[in-house]
Amino acid sequence: MSAQQIILDHDKWRKGLGGAPAGLAGQSDANAYAGLDLETAQFASSSFAGSSFTDTVFRHAGWTACQLDGCSFTRCNFEHIAMVDCVFTRCAFDHAQFSQSSLRGCRFVQCTWNGMNFDGSDWRNVQVLECKGTDVHARNLRGEQVDFTNSYFEQLEFEGALLNNSR
Repeated sequence: MSAQQIILDHDKWRKGLGGAPAGLAGQSDANAYAGLDLETAQFASSSFAGSSFTDTVFRHAGWTACQLDGCSFTRCNFEHIAMVDCVFTRCAFDHAQFSQSSLRGCRFVQCTWNGMNFDGSDWRNVQVLECKGTDVHARNLRGEQVDFTNSYFEQLEFEGALLNNSR
C-alpha cells in the first residue's frame, strides 16, 4: 500500500469514516495534504521529499528515524508529538504548534521557522543548524545538548527555558 493511501486511511479512521490507524514504516512520499487528522499516527524510517502538509493535526504522533527534505508544514499541530532521530533538511514550518513535544536526536538543517511555539517541550541532542525565521516562542522549554550553530531568528522568545544546563 502506498504511503499516501496509508496516510489518507488514517485520516478516515480518525474521522470515523473507515480506514485504519497509520503505521508508516520504510515508506516514501512526495504528496500534498490539507486538513488531515493524523493524531497518533506512527511514522518510522520513512522519507518525505517535497511533501506539504497544511492544517494537519499530528498530536500524540510518533516519528522515528524519518528523513524529510524540502517539506512544508503550514498551520500544523504537533502538540505532544514524540520525534526520535529525525532529520529535516530545507523544510519550512509556518505557524506550527509544537507545545509539549519531545524531540530526541533530531536535526533541522537550513529550515525556516515562522510563528512557532515550543511551550513545555523537552529536547535532547537537538541540532538547529543554519536555520532562520521569526516569531519563535517557548515557555518552559527544557533541553540538553541543544545546538543552534549558524542559525538566525528574529523575535526568538524563550521564557523560563532551561537549555544546556550543566547543573
